Amino acid sequence: MQIAFIRHGQPERERNIDKIADPGLSELGKWQAERLADWLEHEPFDHIISSTKRRAIETIEPLAARLGMDIELEEDFTEIDRNSKIYLPTELLATEGGDYVEAIRNKDYASIGWDTPEEFHKRVMAAFERLCEAQPGQHVAVACHGGVINRVVSELVMASERVHFPVSYSGICRVWIEENRRVVMSMNETGHCCATRTGVTGYMRDGVVGGPQY
Repeated sequence: MQIAFIRHGQPERERNIDKIADPGLSELGKWQAERLADWLEHEPFDHIISSTKRRAIETIEPLAARLGMDIELEEDFTEIDRNSKIYLPTELLATEGGDYVEAIRNKDYASIGWDTPEEFHKRVMAAFERLCEAQPGQHVAVACHGGVINRVVSELVMASERVHFPVSYSGICRVWIEENRRVVMSMNETGHCCATRTGVTGYMRDGVVGGPQY
């Protein structure tokens, strides 16, 4: 089974007083989602999963619509900030984060609605293990978040908590799963944002999804 983990497109910012922040995509994010669908509709996906956050769902909806497929929602693939009342796109944290960023630096996670890093890692990997066990298809798309992708990849490459793998908005990371091995096939594919694809070649040209080629 090949899993394509996809980071959501660029979202709007949101600050609330009495409810959890759950912004949808910005205009750029919507464009990224359409470009993603342009690129991935040529691949033989047979199952689609998304985190329960709007930014992830809206990112994968164009692809699901083109393929005529339903989206399975998975709460445990949501980001570490799933209960926060504030959401800022990552590129704005340094300039607009203020007390929010200070709380992150001080590890005061409860005050801003974050899971602890340990809780976050545990639930993401539990969801990943359930997916590997269920194997709902040969070619699965998972729309999620940069932190989620980092947790899965870090686990697979046995990296420490200090390692961070940059993942762009709508970036794709592919993982190959079989009985006795799990392999990171690619990291942060972004070709769909700067190129046009009309079909697939190589080992997928016949609609067959193969494992890593050695």
